[in-house]
Amino acid sequence: MFNKIMLLMQNEFIDGLLISNPYNVQYISGYREQHAYALITEKGRYLLTDGRYKELASKTTRGFQIIDWQKKEYKLKEAINELIKEENIKRLGFEAEYITYKQFTDLYDMIQAEITPVVGMIEKLREIKSPEEIYNLKIACQINDMVFLKLLDEIKVGITEKELSALCEYYIKKEGGDAQVSESVFLAGKRSSLILGSPTDARLEKGDFLLMNYGARYKGYMSDFSRTVVIGKPDSEQKRIYEVVQNAQNAAINSIKAGVLAKEPFFKSAKVFEEADLIRYHYEGMGHGIGLFLHEEPFLDKNSKNILEKNAVLTVEPGIYIPEWGGVRLEDIIVVTETGSELLSKTTRELIEI
Repeated sequence: MFNKIMLLMQNEFIDGLLISNPYNVQYISGYREQHAYALITEKGRYLLTDGRYKELASKTTRGFQIIDWQKKEYKLKEAINELIKEENIKRLGFEAEYITYKQFTDLYDMIQAEITPVVGMIEKLREIKSPEEIYNLKIACQINDMVFLKLLDEIKVGITEKELSALCEYYIKKEGGDAQVSESVFLAGKRSSLILGSPTDARLEKGDFLLMNYGARYKGYMSDFSRTVVIGKPDSEQKRIYEVVQNAQNAAINSIKAGVLAKEPFFKSAKVFEEADLIRYHYEGMGHGIGLFLHEEPFLDKNSKNILEKNAVLTVEPGIYIPEWGGVRLEDIIVVTETGSELLSKTTRELIEI
């Protein structure tokens, strides 16, 4: 990995790189807490944190010297400047998207080196997952599947969206997840058209669609999962809409393999919605990369210029959302292979009646 980072740094004409995005810090060091920065030079690798996390950092990082900035009079900026002088850094790159204006001015005023912004350097490396990363994502998806089975026993007429959301968080941790990725989404009846609305005290009623969206985090790696079930027997329109979404997801997944344009799955699913005269109810964000962060490159949207590569990990999540009627989404995680894809979510994609 570090040989690749050195090459990227050479391409940017920098001899030092300050990493402030916590997901990038974790990716290169293994340190999973939020309160840290990393500094990469030709000679050294440094993890900068404060004294509260020094022991934890020393136990979780790989090949990094731990620097406690709390002991410095001017804290982080002084610790960085000392390393820059020690390593004779002339041009320091910083992550333009993950530093505040105050942090920038502090660096500019105190750091004895030229500072220059870089964008997406480490994120580009994160697009292709290692075997260890894919394993962690598989475990996160297995937790989702187990949680779904437990939730099926809890779903009934009268239970509220908030109650299901709370149970979901409990089951994710009980099944071995570090935590849920974000607030779980449980939307009943007409509210299921809200896509990612927050759960409320609304109670499930017979005949409702229930749209569920949640994800477990395992060793820092995130998953994303959606299913839509029906309370009781579905009517003919519910069956039709669900089948269209199911066909759209199948079309998208079947189009995925290494070497395909990242926008191709979007157009395959959109064609299904167009033929069913439902395209106006289709939300265009139908898939994205996933890993240490929930929404990573490559994105499966119509404007993407990316080409899918082997071992990229993606969500595929087409949906139909009709105001004042309801919505349906199916979402699964896949690994791109040379000849197609591997589906990590094992839960049935058939319509479940409860």
